[in-house]
This record gives sequence, C-alpha cells and structure tokens, in this order.
Amino acid sequence: MTKYKSFLFSLSAMALSACVSPQNTEVSKRAVGVQSWPAMKAFPTGSAPNAVYRANSDIFHEFLDLTFSLESGHQIPRLTRFEGPITVAFANQPKPVVSRDLDQLITRLRLEANLDISRISNPNSANIVIETMSKRELQRAAPSAACIVVPRIRSWSEFRKNRYNKRTDWSSLQRRERAMIFMPHDISAQDARDCLHEELAQALGPLNDLYRLPDSVYNDDNFHIILTAYDMMILRAYYAPEIRNGMAQHEVAAVLPRLLGRINPAGNGVGAKHLGQTRRDWIKAIETALGAKGSDSARVIAADKALRIAKQAGYTDHRLGFSYFARARVSISQNSELAAADFARSYAVFNDIFGPQDIHTAQAALQMASLSISAGRYDSALEFINDSLPAAEAAQNGRLLFSLLAMKAEVVTQLGRAGEAAALRREAVSWGRYGIVPEGEISDRLRIIAKLKPGQPA
Repeated sequence: MTKYKSFLFSLSAMALSACVSPQNTEVSKRAVGVQSWPAMKAFPTGSAPNAVYRANSDIFHEFLDLTFSLESGHQIPRLTRFEGPITVAFANQPKPVVSRDLDQLITRLRLEANLDISRISNPNSANIVIETMSKRELQRAAPSAACIVVPRIRSWSEFRKNRYNKRTDWSSLQRRERAMIFMPHDISAQDARDCLHEELAQALGPLNDLYRLPDSVYNDDNFHIILTAYDMMILRAYYAPEIRNGMAQHEVAAVLPRLLGRINPAGNGVGAKHLGQTRRDWIKAIETALGAKGSDSARVIAADKALRIAKQAGYTDHRLGFSYFARARVSISQNSELAAADFARSYAVFNDIFGPQDIHTAQAALQMASLSISAGRYDSALEFINDSLPAAEAAQNGRLLFSLLAMKAEVVTQLGRAGEAAALRREAVSWGRYGIVPEGEISDRLRIIAKLKPGQPA
C-alpha cells in the first residue's frame, strides 16, 4: 500500500462539472445558501465487526499475496513484523483533529487487531514516527505521493538522502524495528486520517495492494479509506502467535489455514470465489488513466484499454465496475454521453455484487444522482442519495457525505422544502469542513452542485 500512488479520488461530483464550471472561486457563503460556517463534523471511533464473511480459502491466498509481494511485482523473501509492544509518536505537533484520529485508530488496532500498540510523546523512542510537512515539500521528493511510509529512517532529511538505496527497501529487512510515515499537514482532515490508516497498516503489516480485494484499504482503487474488518483480521493474523518473524512463504502457508480458522471461524463455511490475480497490463492501464501525468486523450485511451482487458480477462467482479467507473471519470469532458452510460454500467455492476448500501455502489450512485438532477428526475435522485448515505457514513467518507447531502439539499429545494434544504446544506458544509480543504472550495462545489438542475447556464 505504498503511497507512491498515481491517483486519489477527489469529490466524485466534480467529474460532472465540465459543463457547469464555477465562475468565481471566492463565492460568498450567502450565495450558496449558508449564512455562517457550521462547526466541522468528525466521525466517532466506531468498530468494525470481527467476522469477515468471505471464504478463508480465498483469504489464505490473499494473505500470502499481500505479504510476500510488493506492488511492483517483486517478491519478498520473508515475513517481517515488530516484536513486543509497538509505540507510535508524532515528530511535530499535529492538528487536534489529526491527533484525535490517530488515537481512535490506535484504539481500534488494540481492540480489533489485538495489537499491543500505544501512542507515546517522544519520537526518539517510538517504533513508528509520523512527520508532517507541506504537500509541496513532500511532492518535490516524491511527485506522485500522497503520503509515504519507509523502514529504518529517522527523519525527512535522512529519507531524501537514502530514498534510492537499500536503506529504504522493505524487502531487505530481517525484522521491523523502526518506520517513518511522512504526510502533508496542509490537506483536509479526512485525507490526513486516510494517510494514517493506510500507512500505519503498511508499517505494521503487509506491503502489497491487491485490486481483487473488495473490502480492504489494501486496494489501490481507494474506495475504502479506513481500515475495514478484513484489514483488522489480516493484521490480527499477521501478529498471531503461530506466525514468527522471518518466516518464509511456505512456512506461513503451512500454519495459515488453521490460524484463519481460529481467528475467523465465520469464513470456514463460506464458498470460495477464487478471484484470479489482477493482470499487470490492466493495473498499468488503470494507473495511466487515473494518474497525474499524460494528456486527457492518453488517459481516455488507457481507460479504454483497461476496460477491454477486464472483459478479456473475464472479470465479472468489482474490477469490471471499476473499469467502467474509471473510463467515465476520464471521458466526462470529451464524451459526456459515454461517461453517463459508463457510470450507469458501473452502478449496475456494483449494485448487483454489493447491493445499494455499499461504498462502491454509493460512489457510482452519486453520479447517477447528478445525472438524475440534471434531467429533472428528482424522485430518482433522492432514491440514489438516500440509499447511499448509510454507506458513506459507514465508510466514514465525509467528502462523499458532503456531496450527497448538498445534492439532496438542491433536490428538496426544487420540491419546495426550503427549511429542510437549509438544514441539509449546513450539515453538508459540516462534513465538507472535514473532507475538503480549503473552505473556498466548499463554496465552489456547492455552486457546481446547484447548477446541476435543468435549465441552468453552463
């Protein structure tokens, strides 16, 4: 789950903004129907269910692929982990909401993954240290990185000197004793929390990402942005007494079936799906399509290729839905009809697999709601939105909650329920303050969503 990721999902509603661009980035609060900024909302600690209702025989292969491979495809010769109590500290003073989110994550790791992990104040004594800097500074050293986790390193300057040698090579470790997470301080609270979840999970456990995982942050599609029940189960297995530091793949494979049966008994009687490994050419095409480099036309070509590969490979799972979703995202400004059709196909695939109240379906449903509003089909828009709100809340996605609630506010405005619309808009802004930065962007996005309704000028 290295954060040399080629993309991060932004607000999905912005994909439909090609024909409704904001005219002024300094939109007043009054212009978007908010008289004053409400307080930021944040999510409670929460707790994912312990049982993972997927076949342990599938999880067996996923655990080995997560543990003994890197995203590059290179193999890792041995499992490494921390031994004894694990401590985490910030190298510099974080924002209060980021500090709170780290405390909540550590609480979950203790309760759900059964890890002996705690936060301390002294970074010199900690096993895992989190250092923040400006986004610009981080991207000067790692242009495509949202955040980074590296072994052995003790400071940002040390990382910059050693980022191309074996000192920062995870596959050269014999055991884990120290790791550093580098993340920007000038990002939204949600993006900072997402960095904490993803990078701390990698610092502690598996180093790979697998697109075939439907329910995990160990997946570069970035639908899941906080550690799931599956992720906690993987970490619980990683630190189980049956596993020893330095074990080779065949040694882990020998103890893993009984281990999974012990910690995840619900997975013993579930039928296996046997989802195949994801083809490297599909991964490369997706990364090109959704990456920061290349022209718009090159991204569309790559997205077309990814969809063709998905069909050739026989993907009928969420990877097919994601292929449609990716092509829709990159083609919206060039072929809005194709994008609308692809969003609908993506929604259909996700809905068939996961049902309407899942985060995959909710991301596609947001686009379907946008299209419904633009066509004046407000009842349909409300159905998409109301089905998706529980999924967005369960996935703790404040950015998606902002979009859904802001759209719902526009719908009920058109239905003549002004008081309800005002309350919904204020709630949307509260979540926007957690999921979006800066505040001016919240106003811009409210203006864009307001222009979705029929008859509005572009």
